[in-house]
Amino acid sequence: MLRIAVDERTTPVSPEYRPPPPRVAVLVGRSAEVAGAVFELQPPVVLGRDATLAVSLPHEGVSRRHAEIVGNDAGALVLHDLGSTNGTVVNGVAVTSHLLANGDRLVLGSVELEYRLGTAAEHRRAQQAAAALAMLSRLSERELEVARCVAQGKRSEEIGRQLHIATRTVNTHLEHIYDRLEIKSRAALAALITQAES
Repeated sequence: MLRIAVDERTTPVSPEYRPPPPRVAVLVGRSAEVAGAVFELQPPVVLGRDATLAVSLPHEGVSRRHAEIVGNDAGALVLHDLGSTNGTVVNGVAVTSHLLANGDRLVLGSVELEYRLGTAAEHRRAQQAAAALAMLSRLSERELEVARCVAQGKRSEEIGRQLHIATRTVNTHLEHIYDRLEIKSRAALAALITQAES
């Protein structure tokens, strides 16, 4: 029988330590007015209608200097309302001050933003999702319903039954969707919906 000598003095080689990638804070546009927008946050940063601000939101209901995001002693970010006319809402609740957490939804006037803390790669995906949402905002509500059904793998007949419309109407909606989004296939439409909802 073959015996293999093992040198017990050998120290196993540990994999080289790599620090985790740095995390960056951003605001991602969620409402139609800011669909496709991604604002990188370098606090302190003021959000408002004023065109000179780092996060300029020249939209209905947004005050000139609406809110501010600052860092605290623990390195986290805190949102403060700056006495805005219409207030600042986070996750459906009006706030004067709020410690931001990943996924928080901020509403300033008619604008909705999502706070995200992640790596550059994660933010690229967020940017792609925001761009996909911006494209889908070109569709009517009914067209969006049809598009979502396509993304679920349903055929035109199934979509018609689900939405209580004729198969021919479904196909007409699909033609309009393809024209508006400048795409040519169900696969491309499904990929766009998946990207927007990721």
